[in-house]
Amino acid sequence: MKSKALTGPRITAALVIAALALAVWFLLRKPALEVDLAEVTRGAMQVSVSDLGETRVRDLYTVSSPVTGEVLRIPFKPGAQVLRGASVLAEIQPVEPNPVDRRSYAETAARIGALEADLSAARARVQQAGAAERLAEADHGRIAALTAKGFVSRAQADAARASRDSARAASMAARQGEDAARHALEAARASLRGGGGAPAGQVVRLTAPVSGSVLRVLHESAGPVVAGTALMELGDPAGIEIVSDMLSADAVKVTPGALVEIDAWGGEAPLKGKVRLVEPYGFTKISALGVEEQRVNVVIDLTDPVPARARLGHGYRVIVRVALWSAPDVLRVPLGALFRQGDGWAAFTLGSDGRARKVAVRVGHINDDSAEVLGGLAAGDKVVLHPGEKVADGVKIRPPG
Repeated sequence: MKSKALTGPRITAALVIAALALAVWFLLRKPALEVDLAEVTRGAMQVSVSDLGETRVRDLYTVSSPVTGEVLRIPFKPGAQVLRGASVLAEIQPVEPNPVDRRSYAETAARIGALEADLSAARARVQQAGAAERLAEADHGRIAALTAKGFVSRAQADAARASRDSARAASMAARQGEDAARHALEAARASLRGGGGAPAGQVVRLTAPVSGSVLRVLHESAGPVVAGTALMELGDPAGIEIVSDMLSADAVKVTPGALVEIDAWGGEAPLKGKVRLVEPYGFTKISALGVEEQRVNVVIDLTDPVPARARLGHGYRVIVRVALWSAPDVLRVPLGALFRQGDGWAAFTLGSDGRARKVAVRVGHINDDSAEVLGGLAAGDKVVLHPGEKVADGVKIRPPG
């Protein structure tokens, strides 16, 4: 009877001990870590370099004032169409020369008198030099005839030839002196005459040098301008190209003919282009952080039809992605699954037992999203994205949810 009475408490104690052991086991066991998983896939892959670009008209014409004068108000606005040789872009009234005061007039008149005397003296020197040249020519002719007969020595013949050449040079110098004196006199007389290069009252009309559109009007209002003042810029908006000043370290990887994707230009879909030129001359540019950078201009032609980019104008900002390498079918792994292991790369895969397995991965080309797998992984493998410190070889893992 006594043993039977103790059976109930023993069973109760055993159940309590079992419950406590089970609770301790639940408390001490390590649950599977929640991790983000991705799949190793096959498909197309491309490595590119991205940078900002700016559109520009391929052939830009700047119309400038050919004379100093008063320009009338320019009636054209940006976007207006012009025809070569038919559209009058601007009208300029040349300015009259400033009037000469009495003192300057007297000084110039006296200088004109002196220059007239110099011209007369120069003409006299021309006559004198001409006479000396004719005499030297005659002497040389006579001595040459005597030399042929053996009556005159070779030294006398050489002296006669030298005298003739010297007389010719003196005659040429005298004529040039006369020309200089005449031009100086003409310049002095011009300073007293009214009117400049264009007759008084004659308006200079500038016509369009090319058919296209007005891109910018640089001097719209009427007012004085000097010769060479830029008035407006013309071009054909259909002939748009893109220039991107890339870092020189990126530009050396770009080759003419490389395919380009143009994004963030305002349209619904990216545009296509092709590199036409990598300029051979680099330049220094200060970045937004104040760092000096060596930049190189990369010129890109748009290959899409004009209607697809009709709203793209001159001076618009875009983002260009130049393809450096591409392949239609490669094994690729998300870049977030890779981490450094010594000099190589590694990743954690999901094993068949639900545990993480660290594998070494041989990597080829890398872009912003994925890396080319050369070894260590196979298509369909599940890899851990951005593994933290808790993920280690053999740790149980599971996807979230």
